[in-house]
Amino acid sequence: MKECKRFSRLGVAIFIGILSGCATFEPGLRPENLNRPRLATVKSSQRGLEVALEEFVTPTKSMEAFDAVVASYGVLPLLVRVENSGTTNYRLPRGQIKASLGEDELALLDARDAATQGAARGYAGNALGWTLATGPFALLIAPLTLTASSAHTASVNKKIEEQFGTLELADALIRSKQTAAGFVYFKLPPATWQLDTLLVEVRPVDDESGEQLVYKFTLPRMEIPVPREMQPRKSQDD
Repeated sequence: MKECKRFSRLGVAIFIGILSGCATFEPGLRPENLNRPRLATVKSSQRGLEVALEEFVTPTKSMEAFDAVVASYGVLPLLVRVENSGTTNYRLPRGQIKASLGEDELALLDARDAATQGAARGYAGNALGWTLATGPFALLIAPLTLTASSAHTASVNKKIEEQFGTLELADALIRSKQTAAGFVYFKLPPATWQLDTLLVEVRPVDDESGEQLVYKFTLPRMEIPVPREMQPRKSQDD
């Protein structure tokens, strides 16, 4: 009996240790920070309407917003900030923001698809990893770890979707003396590891006359890290 209790206590201790080592989702950028002045990657102004873009491709920037290097998984996140210091009101639907690499126009992703492709994938293997207990305790705690890992993964995925959604740029009406800011997400072609011909076009519309303003930006060259699981494995002879 004492031996069983000892096994039980040790099994619970292993289970708690596994849970304490599980992945978390802790981005630093909050929705309330978006309207604050930031250092833009590129910006331009016409008729009192300033459009600024900030890249979140590089690892440091991407981790700040999404706690993941989302460009490595095919998602291009751009922070768009529009400040209206003029007297005319402008509308900016997300569909009026275009991005292209060379001659290829990039598809616009909604927040949920961007979250699933760009960040949630990095947490997908947690449930399997948690059930890799060894020795005589594997069968004892496997049902617990499987249940806990599924619940935890679902919880993390929900937080990821919420983060992408709350940061997403909504179709906006930017009135005089107002600012709108948020992310737009684009789908990158498979195995894209550098951006050296990234062009972005933003077309806000005069809310009264329907006249369109055209902003064209060329972003600087950026490298995208290859995820560890996609890197070629070294042979024993290397």
